[in-house]
Amino acid sequence: MDPRMIDVVIVDDQQIVREGLRSLLRTDPGLTIVGEYSDGAQAVEALTRLRPDVIVMDVRMPVMDGALATQRIRELQGPPVLILTTFDDDETLARALRAGAAGFLLKSAPGEDILRAIHTVSEGGSWIDPAVAARVLQAYRTSTHLGSADVSMLTDRELDVLRSVGRGLTNQEVAQELFIGEATVKTHLAHALAKLDLRDRSAAIVFVHENGLANDECP
Repeated sequence: MDPRMIDVVIVDDQQIVREGLRSLLRTDPGLTIVGEYSDGAQAVEALTRLRPDVIVMDVRMPVMDGALATQRIRELQGPPVLILTTFDDDETLARALRAGAAGFLLKSAPGEDILRAIHTVSEGGSWIDPAVAARVLQAYRTSTHLGSADVSMLTDRELDVLRSVGRGLTNQEVAQELFIGEATVKTHLAHALAKLDLRDRSAAIVFVHENGLANDECP
């Protein structure tokens, strides 16, 4: 059986960037571009018509920027949004984080990283460009509630799942790593988020790094 195609929408106000992304995505047989737009409002308007699996979104755009568009898309129960940016606007970045973006990637990132990031967020994972991870974590710390640092309330399996998610793994990858089903991963993650008062997967990643849980030792 052929793997499921991933429908992607590109949103960037610079035509040259859209052309570059278009050329890159066409090298991946698992991706299909179903729409290209120059501002966030156009992408939100086309959401129900196109029903994409992933939206690759610039941050700074006219009419509606990427942060507000991401917020609207999440409110409409839309697909994951991968923010592609130069990271020269911390306030807009913080707003995108609060809006629930699934990933953050520099426009200068290698093509293979962009493709992998699209696949990762389409599968329910999160992606943070290693080149800007510290800046993303700082922005998240100042823009949202990170929950309690008391992990003693978690079961061993919930902690295992949280650690794996904190490393950016998808539910499928966590399931394979821990030898459990994807449904079980979702259940353990939901319990961990609720117990730690964390809003979403991105907050979980920040929490894991903030509390040193990405290492083998637990505080």
